Amino acid sequence: MNNEKIKVGEITYSIATGSCSLNDLSGNTAKVAIIIGSNKIEDIHKNLSQNSTVIKYSADGVEEWRQGNLVYTGLPIFNPSFPVRIEQVQTGTGDEGKPIYKYEEIMDAVLIAEYRTPNIQDELKAQREQINDLTAQVAYLQMMNGITAEVE
Repeated sequence: MNNEKIKVGEITYSIATGSCSLNDLSGNTAKVAIIIGSNKIEDIHKNLSQNSTVIKYSADGVEEWRQGNLVYTGLPIFNPSFPVRIEQVQTGTGDEGKPIYKYEEIMDAVLIAEYRTPNIQDELKAQREQINDLTAQVAYLQMMNGITAEVE
């Protein structure tokens, strides 16, 4: 059975069914339970820290929504046994050969990641980084063109 998925940066992760509410940050924070699978927790943490856009896909692989400007809080919670989906399992046959089913929770190890909306410090940090990049570009262009600038 397929799981819902999110794409962060260039990496797509399977997630616990119904665990992602990152498209509704009305409470300023939201969480998602990422199924660890063959991924390393450190690699997931690094990717989430470096990317601010999350794309959510249904279990059928259809894009449901895209949310940008998310800030990963960097406070992941490891849960070794988390319900990731519910499956219908045949337990036998009943009268007239009709199958009997039960619903079973499928458990797996997850990393619960928390995101929040950007605050003024995040915006100031981004602007500061942009100014530093532009200053470096100007200095490089001046150097390449033999221009000296006076610093006051």
